[in-house]
Amino acid sequence: MTATNVLKFTDEDERIAALDPKDRPLQETPRHTCALGGAFVAATAVSGVMPILHSGGGCGWSNFFGFIGASGGGQIGDGGALTTPCSTLLEKHVVFGGEERLRDQIASTMELMNGDLFVTVSGCIPALIGDDVEGVVSEFRKPEYPPIINVKSSGFNGTSYDGYDLFLDAVIDQYLEERPVRKGLVNILGIQPCQHIFWKGDLDLFKTNLDAIGLETNQIFGGRYGVEGLKNIPAAQLNIVLSPWQGLKAAEKLKEKYGTPYIVYPGLPMGPKEMTRFLRTVAEHLDVEQERLDKWIRKQTEIAYDDFNLIATALYTGFCNVHFAVVAESNMAIGLVRYLTNECGLLPSVVVVTDNPPAEVRDLITDRLTNGLEGIIVPDVYFENDTYLIHKRLTKYTFMLLFASSMEKYAASKYMAGHHTISFPAFDRVILKRTYAGFGGGNILLEDLFSKFARPF
Repeated sequence: MTATNVLKFTDEDERIAALDPKDRPLQETPRHTCALGGAFVAATAVSGVMPILHSGGGCGWSNFFGFIGASGGGQIGDGGALTTPCSTLLEKHVVFGGEERLRDQIASTMELMNGDLFVTVSGCIPALIGDDVEGVVSEFRKPEYPPIINVKSSGFNGTSYDGYDLFLDAVIDQYLEERPVRKGLVNILGIQPCQHIFWKGDLDLFKTNLDAIGLETNQIFGGRYGVEGLKNIPAAQLNIVLSPWQGLKAAEKLKEKYGTPYIVYPGLPMGPKEMTRFLRTVAEHLDVEQERLDKWIRKQTEIAYDDFNLIATALYTGFCNVHFAVVAESNMAIGLVRYLTNECGLLPSVVVVTDNPPAEVRDLITDRLTNGLEGIIVPDVYFENDTYLIHKRLTKYTFMLLFASSMEKYAASKYMAGHHTISFPAFDRVILKRTYAGFGGGNILLEDLFSKFARPF
C-alpha cells in the first residue's frame, strides 16, 4: 500500500510552515478560535458563572455554537447560547466608545440573571477603541453587588487555548482568597472545556481514580460544585497539570501566590501502563497509603486486561502491527501514541501536533512522542494547525489508520486509511462523557474504532 501523493510539499510550503502562525499571510481552517472564545467557553463550563460579553453580537453566537458543533456537543453551563448577555457593540460604539453600554449591560444582567460569579469577557472592538473595561467593572465591585471579574480576552490576544489560561488568570488575580490547605486535595489543570473534546469524561475519570486512592479532587470545570470549585483552588495540596503547557501558567501563578506545588504529566495517561505511572507519580508528592494504591492499581489493571482480551482477537487479526498517523493536540497525541504503541503493538508513522504549543515545550512533547516507545519505529513529529499543510504532510507517509479531527475524515480516502475522530473539531460524533483515558480508556478507543469496520459478512 502506498500513500496517494496528490499534494507535493514544496519549498514554499516549508518556508510558510517554519513561520510562527501569527506571521503567516493566511491560514486554512485552523483548529481553534480566538482568545475570547476560549475564555467564554471556560466561563460557561463552571456552573453558577454568568458571562457578560463586551463585544459584537456575533462573537458569542459563533463561538458558543462553533464549540458545540465542533466538540461533539460537549458544552454545559448556565450562561451559554442564547442566554448569554452581550453589549452587542455597533458602529456608533466604535466612534463614541462602548463603556456606557457595558455599564448598562452589567447592571441589567445583575438585576435579571442569576449568577454566583459574573465574568465580563471582552473582545476585539473594546480593545481597539480603548474602552476602560476594568474601570467599568470596578464600579460593581461593591458589597451590594455579586462578585464580578474581568477577563481581558480580545481575539488578537491569542487563540482559544490562550483564552483558557486568561480565564484562570483572571480568577486567580481577581476572585480567589486564601484558604487553609486541605490534606489530599488536588486540582486538575490543562484539560480545556470543549477544545479537548473528551473533557467531561476525562475530568470525571481522573476524579474517580484519585479519590479511590484516598485523595480528594477539586472539580473546577464541569462539576456540580459550581463556583465553590473555583473558591477551593487555593486549598489544594497539589496542582496536577495534565498537559505539556496548558494550565502551566495558572499552576505557576498559584505556586507564587499561595505556595501550592505542582507537577506536570505531559500527555493523557491511557491504558494500564501509563495510568499506573500517573498514579504513582502523584503518590510520590502526597501522603498516599501504599497498600491502598497498590490494591487499586492491581484491581483496575486486571479489569482492563480482562476486557482487552475480549477485543484482542479483532486487534491482532485485523490490525496487527499496522502503521498509524495522529493529528491532535499535544496531550491527546502523546496519550494515543504511547498507548497504541506500547499496549497494542501498532506502529506510529507520523504525528502532527495541532495546538501550537510554545517553543520551550516542543522538545518535551517530541521526547514523549518518540522516547519510551516499545515498538520498532518512532514517528516523525510536526507542529502544525493549518489544515492544508497538515494534509500535504500526511501524503508523504504510509499508514492504515488515521486518528485525527473530522477535517481529515474525507481526506483519509486519499491515504487509503481508516479514520477515527479523536480531536477538535469533531463534527461526526456526539460525546457526552466518553473518555479514552485511564486504565480502561484504551479499550473504549478500540471498541469505537472497530465499530467503524463491523459489518455483516
